[in-house]
Amino acid sequence: MQETINELTSGIKTTAEELGTAYDEAYKYAEKATTSLREVVDGIQVIADSAKKIKEISIEQADSMEQVEATAERIAEVVQNNSAAAQETSATSEELTAQATTLSGMVSVFKLRQ
Repeated sequence: MQETINELTSGIKTTAEELGTAYDEAYKYAEKATTSLREVVDGIQVIADSAKKIKEISIEQADSMEQVEATAERIAEVVQNNSAAAQETSATSEELTAQATTLSGMVSVFKLRQ
């Protein structure tokens, strides 16, 4: 009976040692998994930060494009106004030239005495 108890005790001791070794290995794998998961989370955070920056830059770019569009519209309006003013100036110049010609013809009738 003593021998059976010794065998059982030895078996239990061996099983406990094997369980301890298995636990140590499982713990190492769990630590590796934890480290890997932290790296994944850190990577996801980097991606999220980059996506946020891209979003901010996209918003700034859209705002800039709107400002460029508004400026282009104002420039087009100024060019159109300048063109209209140039046409008016040209018409006025033609009218003044015609009046000057008429006036010159009227004045040429008169002769100064010497």
